[in-house]
Amino acid sequence: MAEHIMRAEYWPAALAGNPTLPAGLVKRLATDADPKVRLHVSARPELPEEQRAAIDWTVGPEDRLGTLDWVWEAREVPDVLRRCATSAHVWLRRSAAVCPGLPADMVELLAGDEDFAVRLLLAEYHPEPPAELLLDLYLHGTHRAVGMLVTRPAFPTTGLAPRFADAPDPRARALALRDPDATAELVDRLSHDPENEVRAAAARDPRLPVPRIRELLAEPGTAYSAAANPALPVADMLGLLERAGVPQEQP
Repeated sequence: MAEHIMRAEYWPAALAGNPTLPAGLVKRLATDADPKVRLHVSARPELPEEQRAAIDWTVGPEDRLGTLDWVWEAREVPDVLRRCATSAHVWLRRSAAVCPGLPADMVELLAGDEDFAVRLLLAEYHPEPPAELLLDLYLHGTHRAVGMLVTRPAFPTTGLAPRFADAPDPRARALALRDPDATAELVDRLSHDPENEVRAAAARDPRLPVPRIRELLAEPGTAYSAAANPALPVADMLGLLERAGVPQEQP
């Protein structure tokens, strides 16, 4: 059947990943004209690193690759994950990055990987990604997914105010507001920041004085954020609803 598929050129890339494919056919597919076929062959589990390196495969930084089945099946097997995390093959490293059983020293290794996707996958899926990795990706990553990293439990908070309150990057200045030790004075100062995204972040902060929250309610760029501030008095909330024509419940 495998010989027939190779001759007919039906699904050769899928065939290249078949774990029961005989070694002779694997060797033939390793030099196939189709780069997708060669890539799938290069990621087979039984190949030593030398054989992987001998195959002409390429993975671009924007190429989307699913997690290799054989790596995910070993997602709690440290020896297999260690071999993948230290591989020169980026597909193996990307696959290891999403596995919960990745040893702690390999987490640290992949946190500094040269491939952006490896670092992002580690930050998104590992149960305990390094806090500095999350912070670095959030501030310097260009992929749209980095904006969600602030929701990860490991995203740092303490110490952000002294690090970023005066940073030139507005996204970094806004992070200062995530510091539980940020003072009310700092929150108030950042609510006057020239960048709207910083003012909006400050408008949501319950440490902001109520008079300033009310001022930000009147600004189009910060009104929604100020209205969501839990420190806004109930009377102000009811006033907003009344002006919007929302009927109040009768007792």
